Amino acid sequence: EWPEEDYPTYANGPGYVISSDIAASIVSEFTAHKLRLFKMEDVSMGMWVERFNNTRHVQYVHSIKFCQFGCIDDYYTAHYQSPRQMLCLWDKLQSGKAQCCNMR
Repeated sequence: EWPEEDYPTYANGPGYVISSDIAASIVSEFTAHKLRLFKMEDVSMGMWVERFNNTRHVQYVHSIKFCQFGCIDDYYTAHYQSPRQMLCLWDKLQSGKAQCCNMR
């Protein structure tokens, strides 16, 4: 399904923060039916950003605020949250607080 030996650089997780020029490029390429969809959406995003990177430089940034496991206060994203935790996180975000909910 992927012709190369390695996948392109991609963000593994629940969300992505990308610049407006990358987003516009992805929308344009998608509208023109030039993008392939891979079975894992995060790898698809990596493939699409790599296409953009062929014409302009992309700076990849990592922050612990993109939580891979569990949660830390003032997070950007939190992966592997239970439905109960998601509802709690949403309620806290509505009140302007990015605080974790540690129940399962």
